[in-house]
Amino acid sequence: MVFADAHCHLGSRQFDSYREEMITRMLNAGVNKPIMICCSSHDLLESLRLREEHPAFKLAVSVHPQDLEDDYSEARLQEIERIINEYHPDMIGETGLDYYSHPHTREQQKHFFISQLELAEKYGLPVNIHSRKASADTLDILKSHRCKGIMHSYSGSIEMARLYIREGYCISFGASVLFPNARRPREVASQIPLDRLLIETDSPYQSPVLNHRHEPADVVNIYEEISKIHGISLEELCAAVEHNFDNVFAK
Repeated sequence: MVFADAHCHLGSRQFDSYREEMITRMLNAGVNKPIMICCSSHDLLESLRLREEHPAFKLAVSVHPQDLEDDYSEARLQEIERIINEYHPDMIGETGLDYYSHPHTREQQKHFFISQLELAEKYGLPVNIHSRKASADTLDILKSHRCKGIMHSYSGSIEMARLYIREGYCISFGASVLFPNARRPREVASQIPLDRLLIETDSPYQSPVLNHRHEPADVVNIYEEISKIHGISLEELCAAVEHNFDNVFAK
């Protein structure tokens, strides 16, 4: 079986002291189709090296919506375009809106979100979308751009998920379905059509286990839970998710 991790930060400094061991565990678990999210130069350099070694690893670059506190100059967008032309990433992401933790940079977030969607359109790249407490604005902006991609770490309603699906997006679930009080994410995940479902860790973040740093190998636990939620075999779920993953990047 092949496991895809639709969102992980393999270049994160948190992995610097044991990155190779983490990658070995990941590959031994069958997780060999990750999307490496790069929102810093450090993440990018590490992820570029990993893509050289593992061509199936996908590379995504962006300015994160939480990273606009001090510098929201156009130079940052110009740098993303330079990276696109020089390194040929597979995706733009994660980009989007976060009104939960950073409501005070709302206008800057909108500008950077729209600008990165425009880059995705210009270069024919899919997008990986971060949206927290900003569903209405996220949907309105996505409706104005002809992109496809992934709604990362989905935590919204099934009604909103169906609207995102109508716009051409897959819905990705992380470890939220593993938490003891996970009634809502499990209920929403159960109603996502199999042909629009993706699974992720967001590692090293969002660990469901106290004092455990999340890794891509942990995605297997999420697959097992979602296979139970959908009432299908793990093999059937893996095949469906891998197909969806490949479709995101299909030209």
